Amino acid sequence: MVEQPGGLARMRAGTERLYWQWQEYRESAATREASALLVCGLEKHSGAPMRSLYFGSGNHLSYVLGLLYDEYRVEEEHRHLQAWQAPSWVDGYRNKVDFVAADLPWPYHRLLAGRGLLEAPAWVNQKLQLADHWQDVLAQLRSSARGEDLRKIRKHGLQYRIVRDEEAIRRFYDEMYVPHLTNRFGSAAYIEPEWKVRYCAENGALMEILREGEIVAGQVLFGDRQSMQLLWAGTSGGEFGQQSQGVFPALYYFGVLYAFEGGYRETDYCGSRPLLSDGIFQLKRRWGGHVYDGWSRDTLFFLPTNMGQANLGFLTRHPLIARCGHDLVGKVCLGAEPIQPDDVVRAEQVYATAGLRAIRLYSLQPPSPAALDAARATPGIELVDLSREPEPAAAYCKC
Repeated sequence: MVEQPGGLARMRAGTERLYWQWQEYRESAATREASALLVCGLEKHSGAPMRSLYFGSGNHLSYVLGLLYDEYRVEEEHRHLQAWQAPSWVDGYRNKVDFVAADLPWPYHRLLAGRGLLEAPAWVNQKLQLADHWQDVLAQLRSSARGEDLRKIRKHGLQYRIVRDEEAIRRFYDEMYVPHLTNRFGSAAYIEPEWKVRYCAENGALMEILREGEIVAGQVLFGDRQSMQLLWAGTSGGEFGQQSQGVFPALYYFGVLYAFEGGYRETDYCGSRPLLSDGIFQLKRRWGGHVYDGWSRDTLFFLPTNMGQANLGFLTRHPLIARCGHDLVGKVCLGAEPIQPDDVVRAEQVYATAGLRAIRLYSLQPPSPAALDAARATPGIELVDLSREPEPAAAYCKC
């Protein structure tokens, strides 16, 4: 296994960890409190008017509203509610708004299970199982990762080194991790406290990615039994410019290589948002990530109450990963367009992922006969004809 810090350092860090875990537990008790917001605005992609209800802890409020709107206003806000009131708020507004969103922590999410809402983990997990031989590990990656991504790493001369000193960890947190998340996600960014990042870097490893001796990115790695977790990453600025070429593939490639050489059995890419089109989800998929549930303590519920222009704008742009019993499925809405064979091919090539039981394509028009033939010949792709449903929005949410 990879070399670990000395015994005294582990004992001190373990004591700190227990203390801060207790602090997190105390803070999490407050998540039984909830708020309800009645929100109005123009749906982000269609520009159609949308009225929605948000009920929940607020943990993912910015993320949810960011999916729905560019700009919005809060018509009503009710604070200091209790999470167990979720069913009454949802039932009371489902006939008054276009869209209902709920954001509940464990175990309160059980209150909305089976009530006709689409249920999605707030984060899904993605992992790569590590074979005994490096060539077999590479074979699990998408061809784009083995080809295009590895060429970028070689072209830009990217290398890595492992550090654990306090100055390097502070530099990573202040100059890479926080700015990267803030630039990428804005108010929806979820930034871990510095103590947690420091603990994992000191007791795991901080990997720095170098180009010609200059630090261009970093990530925190933490070994947990047979699993190496790629926890948090960031860049040294300009991550959307020319100098970022190959940096993100390098983080995954060297992270997987480090785990393999350390004797670990899997590389844990950790959490991604439950969107098949999400860039981070797609990158982890490219690097062989299988999808798992259970990583997040929070659950998101979505309920489009009609199939009007605003809701179709949201659903067609956001192929969601939803719970279906003990499994996960992908839901891809094509709106009023009939499903064609090319849609089936694209679903298999772009969305189908190990760990998802099926990719379901939904349309308000009957699928073409050729699409039905294509789906029958493509395992894991299912077609749902919403034109045959008396309540198409409810049929879309149905497990």
